[in-house]
Amino acid sequence: MPSLPTDKRANDKRALVVAMLLAVMVISVLDKTIFAFAGPQIIDELKLTPEQFGFIGSAFFFLYSVSGVLVGFLANRVPSRWILSGMSVVWMAAQVLTAISTSFFALVASRMLLGAGCGPGTAVTQHAAFKWYAPRERVLPAAWIQVAIMSGAILGALSLPLLIQHLGWRVGYLILAGVGLLWLALWLLVGREGQHDDASDEAAGGTTTYRHLLLNRTFFFVTLAGFCIYLPTALIYSWIPTYLQKGLGMTPMQSGYVVMAATLGVIILNLLVSTLSQRALKRGANVRVAMAVPIAAACLIGGVAMSLMGFVEQGVNMTIALYLVGGSIVNLVPAFANSAVAYIAPAKQRGSMLAIHIGLMTSAGMIAPHVVGQAIGWEGGDLVKGFELAVGLFGLVLLVGGLLALFLVDPERSRRELAALTTQSATESNNTPAASQA
Repeated sequence: MPSLPTDKRANDKRALVVAMLLAVMVISVLDKTIFAFAGPQIIDELKLTPEQFGFIGSAFFFLYSVSGVLVGFLANRVPSRWILSGMSVVWMAAQVLTAISTSFFALVASRMLLGAGCGPGTAVTQHAAFKWYAPRERVLPAAWIQVAIMSGAILGALSLPLLIQHLGWRVGYLILAGVGLLWLALWLLVGREGQHDDASDEAAGGTTTYRHLLLNRTFFFVTLAGFCIYLPTALIYSWIPTYLQKGLGMTPMQSGYVVMAATLGVIILNLLVSTLSQRALKRGANVRVAMAVPIAAACLIGGVAMSLMGFVEQGVNMTIALYLVGGSIVNLVPAFANSAVAYIAPAKQRGSMLAIHIGLMTSAGMIAPHVVGQAIGWEGGDLVKGFELAVGLFGLVLLVGGLLALFLVDPERSRRELAALTTQSATESNNTPAASQA
């Protein structure tokens, strides 16, 4: 990782805190994905229809985005240490509630509670990590957080099917609640705030209006691209293991291996591309090429793969290959999108802007599982055809989002524009008291 602190003690402290941040993202993913791997058992035990299961999958995101945005504003003022502690308590409560659920409505409530707790997770974790790094050094730590998320998916793909198969899905939920409790105890001992306040940056001294920030074209189209990629990505928390098991006839472990393969591809691509981008930025490369082009390229390549999966007849092997390519490529976007938002936002508003960005992006999760459930209905209950039709539609959306990002995302230009507005706002604030006294 890039080095900011000069003394070894500060460097060790940063490494420990960042390691804990990566760990909580792994736990968060396990908490979210267990529902997907437990899906076949839950459907059979509670006699759920595809539409009901899709609705439960979407319910996770009903409060996810709202909670993420609200807590993001809180992150501008409250230490990340305490926010993350509170969120972990909510996660544990949601897991216990799910473990004792016996009805459709109880599952909806528990998934909504978990979504409310997980919603701010990525933004607050990114914000906490960025406090330890300078603006041009944040692509790589952002990528490490994405790698932690993907590592959680791999760990889940390898462990959760076995755990559910041998102990049942209810015990699996209780075990994850215990893991969260262990992390919380350690975090309360070692969690600290980074001291990098961007004091040397031109936009650090003040703020600007959220109207200017939200309507800035880089923020708008980066967030739109994120929304597009999250449509298929959100299915990992609900439909994908069910599609692989009930649709394609795979065993739970085989479905886990497919998810693991896609996740390994995401990790390798994230580390490779983000490292190249980070090196280019350190050498003074154009920020638009280093941050915006990877976002657009990932949307376009992933969009082609998913469109082919949905609208062109394929064998099972080719279908899985297209899913692996598309699913891996599109997950390059979050690390670069988060870095771009952090790059253009004034330091004092970075936490809230990351939260708004991630909240808007992940709001796609409210739509995607429900669309799959409806598409299965459109195809007369055929799970395979309905799932692939929905993925194909998401692929078309990705192509549009990628083209818009390619031409309209320009972080360097947006940073200059917002810095000028911030400076103007600070000047007007300083002149107002004097003017009123005169």
